[in-house]
Amino acid sequence: MVNATQALNLVFEALVYPGLLFTIVLVIATQWYSRKIAGRIQYRRGPTYTGPAGFLQPLADLIKLVSKEDLVNEYGLRKSPVVVAALAIGALIALMLVTPLAYSPVMAPYDIIIVIYIILLSPLALAYLALSQPNPYSGLAVGRYLALLISADPAYTAALLTPIILAGRHFSTWFSLYATSTVADRLWILSPASFIGMALAAVGGFIGLLAILMIKPFDFPEAESELYWGLFTELGGPRLALAFFLKFVEDILMPLIYVMLFLGGPWPAPYSNWWLSAIVVLLKYWVVLTIIRLIENSMPRYRPDQGVKFLWKYLYPISFLALIVAIIA
Repeated sequence: MVNATQALNLVFEALVYPGLLFTIVLVIATQWYSRKIAGRIQYRRGPTYTGPAGFLQPLADLIKLVSKEDLVNEYGLRKSPVVVAALAIGALIALMLVTPLAYSPVMAPYDIIIVIYIILLSPLALAYLALSQPNPYSGLAVGRYLALLISADPAYTAALLTPIILAGRHFSTWFSLYATSTVADRLWILSPASFIGMALAAVGGFIGLLAILMIKPFDFPEAESELYWGLFTELGGPRLALAFFLKFVEDILMPLIYVMLFLGGPWPAPYSNWWLSAIVVLLKYWVVLTIIRLIENSMPRYRPDQGVKFLWKYLYPISFLALIVAIIA
């Protein structure tokens, strides 16, 4: 049973830290940092005007979109896409409570199943939001997006399950995401077979992460020069702000999960020290974010057939081989 104090703590964590308010701040910080990296690579300055060093420019952009009139296509859906996108954002923010960032992380046996389903909810909500406003370009982009998800998500899931299975077998973590993160550093040194499985899964997990987040070279569902603006072609005002925020939260959560499972989680900080664990996890997240943004601004774009072929040819063998090693190791 949950007493009143525990309930209040849970509400605080959901709404303030590491929930809604903290996620908004983290979205602003990561988008500012990402735009600064892009500006440096492209010989631009990036955000400079709104806030210190342009730090509040992402917030200003979102506020500008929210303040605009909500225009809807004559044949589009009005309420259900907004509800689905809002539920997806809430579900992703709720997952912040299972990370080492939380003061009292939530965990349960086999909670990785719920985490995997919630991760999939986000791209499906984004696809539904795009399809809700009929347009030939957004429809084509959604088709590309679903092909990308089908080609990446099962293999990405197999990569995530590799450390979960290893930790469950050797450390009795009951296939829990947070519990696995507390022993993730030891999974690399259990045995030669475990190291091989973790190495393969880390590679597969990172490639799958890039694909699901539509990071170059897997950004062909957006493809601005081909499809106007891809998934976002027919979106504007508050709906575009909602789609952006959903995408930004997804961009934060998936690298965090990668850090938890493959980069040792809170190690070398003791997982019992929550604030030190949170700092270590955020520092590792920032390293992963930097690598992702450098790749995004340096790589060319695959054609849809090239991207799908690459994923089936390389990602699936790597990820499922890692899963097999985890099962038999």
